[in-house]
Amino acid sequence: MTTQQQTCSITELAIEQLHQSRNFVLALLETLADDQLHVRVGGGNHALWVMGHLAFADDLFASAFLDEPGSLPEGHHELFAFGTTPSDNPADYPDREELLDRMQTARTRFINWAETLAGDALWEASPESVAPIAKNAITAVHTLAHHDFFHNGQLATIRSSLGMKPVFG
Repeated sequence: MTTQQQTCSITELAIEQLHQSRNFVLALLETLADDQLHVRVGGGNHALWVMGHLAFADDLFASAFLDEPGSLPEGHHELFAFGTTPSDNPADYPDREELLDRMQTARTRFINWAETLAGDALWEASPESVAPIAKNAITAVHTLAHHDFFHNGQLATIRSSLGMKPVFG
């Protein structure tokens, strides 16, 4: 059987989308210098906030489905939760490496949970805290991949405002 003839499960496909969307985020972030991580365009989000926010979202979903407390440090949610406004002071945020570590830790935790999905568990109703965003378990996995791509657009806009050429295409 050739690689093209192999099929993957719906879970494997969704997890691959998580990896792909995160790789796009990381590719855009690595092109920004540290002093560019707090640039905001039109009052939008800056890269430091996006990084922390992506970690927040992964942690929120993992915690909800695992029925466990969040794994991010104290104060993280207050800076990066849905509806928070980015500060223009970079000193208000952890540095790049710390935020990248939080992103990786939260994504790994979420993927570890997602890898357990099979059969009826795929369609398990989402916990109340994330149900308005994703109605069931497999939708939650796809939602976080889409969430990364949404914020990729913000990172691309920041790069464009700095006169940088596109990374992709």
